[in-house]
Amino acid sequence: MVIHIRGLQPLQEGTDPDPYVKLYLLPDPQKTSKRKTKAARRTCNPTYNEMLVYDRIPRGDLNQRVIHLRVLSDGAFWENTLLGETFISLTRLVPGQHWVDWHQLGRAGLDSTH
Repeated sequence: MVIHIRGLQPLQEGTDPDPYVKLYLLPDPQKTSKRKTKAARRTCNPTYNEMLVYDRIPRGDLNQRVIHLRVLSDGAFWENTLLGETFISLTRLVPGQHWVDWHQLGRAGLDSTH
């Protein structure tokens, strides 16, 4: 579940972004695991409260899986701006239990593991 993001930077033009979250469940060579939230409008502190579901993942596979989370801003003519990203290991995930955590976003191209 994607709940909140806080402290995004304004765009280069000085306007607030229209952020949305895109997830991939790695490894995923065909990108069939892509999930995304709706875009929030003109905010650096969006609230989503959206559940992004992955079904039928064997429990034994969770230790090898990582969520690649990217925050992008909706742009004109399909040109979206990457605002930050992180990788979330699922090794601590226990099916059926809630796990709530904040994750620091790194800039594109930098090591953003948490």
